[in-house]
Amino acid sequence: MAGKRRIPGGLRGRAIVAIGAIGALLFLASLSCAVALTLPPDLILSTLRPMLRNHGVDLSAQDARFTFPPGIRLSGVTLTFPGNPPVALDEIVASWEWTGLFRWAPARLRFRKGAASGDLRFSPAFWSPESGDLLLSGVSSSDLPLSVFSTSGAGFAIRKVEARWKMSRGKVMADGSGTLDFLQVPVPAPGSPIREARIEGVSLSFLIRENSFRIPKLSGTFEGSQVDGTGEITRVLSPRQSMMTFFLRIRNPFEGRVALLFDMLSKNAKNANLRIIGTLAAPVGEFQFF
Repeated sequence: MAGKRRIPGGLRGRAIVAIGAIGALLFLASLSCAVALTLPPDLILSTLRPMLRNHGVDLSAQDARFTFPPGIRLSGVTLTFPGNPPVALDEIVASWEWTGLFRWAPARLRFRKGAASGDLRFSPAFWSPESGDLLLSGVSSSDLPLSVFSTSGAGFAIRKVEARWKMSRGKVMADGSGTLDFLQVPVPAPGSPIREARIEGVSLSFLIRENSFRIPKLSGTFEGSQVDGTGEITRVLSPRQSMMTFFLRIRNPFEGRVALLFDMLSKNAKNANLRIIGTLAAPVGEFQFF
């Protein structure tokens, strides 16, 4: 019989040391997770608040917990931005997911408020991300504490919107598409038979270039008639100073209620356009018949 092969003593000793080191690291990691999971909410919030305050955001929450996989869950959250009313959210979850490295977006931030939710994924440097993905569902203008929507009469309700964005030389670029339950734009022009145009079942694609929000394609229905067109909102990051331009074409207006609303038969018109320009707070809209 062949003799048993012996492991050299030096190699055996190094293997034991390596196994011991791995075991110690796993123990320390488990201990760190256990300690983190039992940290009191006040301690977690006292760590987060100064970090957010440096970016001009004040945070309060009813509860804060560490989660596993690594992350933080905040409940009953209120965020306050300078010059704007506070934003209330049911929950915010910030986490790090290793599987996200396959698409170079391991950092993840989710929020929820009633039926509204958002899911943002960032490149690894989450404190200064270079790219990411965005998914919004159920978010409406009523969820945003911006007086521009309550004073102008403009509004929207998102069914689902997806976008991919990136930073280049300090400028944001994004491409996306989505569907909206409705898009409402005011029509305060003198003599207009309606004060606002509500477009239902909206599908759109959009681009963000620097501080401009462009809509190269938009379709939906208005009073039963098919609508398509384009739009742009400049200085979109400053709602009170934003300028909007929308050109919407109403196809086959006699199929819906548009003909009744505008008495198009007496105008001898076959088509109608809706043109809206001005600021978000004070837009000016008019219908054109031809």
